[in-house]
Amino acid sequence: MKKRLTDNLGLKILAVLSSVFLWLIVMNIDDPIRTNSFRNIEVVILNPQAVTDEGKVFEVLDGTDMVDVTISAKRSIMNTLGRDNIIVTADMSELSFMNTVRINVTTDKYDGKLEKINVSEEMMRVNVEDLKRVQMVVETVVSGEPGDGYMINEVTTEQNLVRLSGAESVISNVAKAVLEVSVEGITTGIQADYPVKLYDAQGKEIDSGNISKSISSIGVKVSVLQQKQVPLVFRTTGTAAAGYAPTGEITSTPDSILIAGSSKALGGIDQIELPAELLDITGAAEDLVTLVDIRDYLPEGTILADSSFHGRISVTAVIEEEQNANVEVNTEDIAIHNLPEGKTARISADTDPFQITVSGLEQYINGLDGTTASGYVDLASLTDADGEEELADGVYSVPITLNLPEGVRLKEEFRVTLTIQEDTGEEE
Repeated sequence: MKKRLTDNLGLKILAVLSSVFLWLIVMNIDDPIRTNSFRNIEVVILNPQAVTDEGKVFEVLDGTDMVDVTISAKRSIMNTLGRDNIIVTADMSELSFMNTVRINVTTDKYDGKLEKINVSEEMMRVNVEDLKRVQMVVETVVSGEPGDGYMINEVTTEQNLVRLSGAESVISNVAKAVLEVSVEGITTGIQADYPVKLYDAQGKEIDSGNISKSISSIGVKVSVLQQKQVPLVFRTTGTAAAGYAPTGEITSTPDSILIAGSSKALGGIDQIELPAELLDITGAAEDLVTLVDIRDYLPEGTILADSSFHGRISVTAVIEEEQNANVEVNTEDIAIHNLPEGKTARISADTDPFQITVSGLEQYINGLDGTTASGYVDLASLTDADGEEELADGVYSVPITLNLPEGVRLKEEFRVTLTIQEDTGEEE
């Protein structure tokens, strides 16, 4: 038996080796080794608290948290491996004094059956700094102009504070936090969320990817008002000094203002009429000049639309000295009013026609047409107010009222002599 086993031993060993070799050849032909590369695999950072718990923050440098992985394995294995099966990690608890962390790569299956696995970066490089926290006021910057005939009324924000945290060198570079709101061409209010942007002292926007913000955007509300240019209207009250009168000319600087309000508030406003009490000319012998704060007299629901206008208006009421002129009146041109029935009346004067002095501003005196005027006397002034007392015959002195143009008046009361007697029917 022993002899049988040892007979042709060399041939038998050769046969076994040949079989194994043949099996290997067959297997390599049927399931060969293949190599695949997977690009831009993110490195998962483990135990970041190993740094942050010490009041520090870290930043990955040079993009070393993204790596390429190359895997060699049999075709049957490679066919079932994808990028989602690749696990790349860096444990911050292993941070070296050179601020590097070893990158480890493995797969979640077939890990022991892979021929080879390589990673493009062996070390992840980081920058470690002290953590800094600040609180900043968020500034709202409005740009652009609303549509024609409109103005911005109010800009409000839901809040105006943001808390920032990050590396000291980064946070120290932040000069301001800004909400940028464009109102170009708007005619209605807007309400939206706007991102909080960070800028350095030179006005350059800072990439805030490495800065933690307590809030990334803030709600902003912008209201608009319609505008309207309206004239100002003034009146005077009181009586000027003796011999003086207002010309009626009232000027103001400016003579119109730009106001703003809702379309409903502006709808019924064509002018702004100021109270006459603002221009009291009592006793004035020269132009009355006064300052008026128009803001106190704006119609309800409106505001001044021009931010550069302070609201104070200079107003001038023109006062001029009156001029005198003489007019001639014929007795036949004086009518008699309220002559009792059965009575006759005759006006007598030293001269006929007689002259009466009138007074008025130059612009009115110069406008008198001709030198004659008409007028009347009213006999009602000679009886009791109730009209029961009869007017006795006799001679009376009664005031005359002239029919004068506007702006012209008697300088002083002028009286005529009036003879009243029974009407006998006989013509005198």
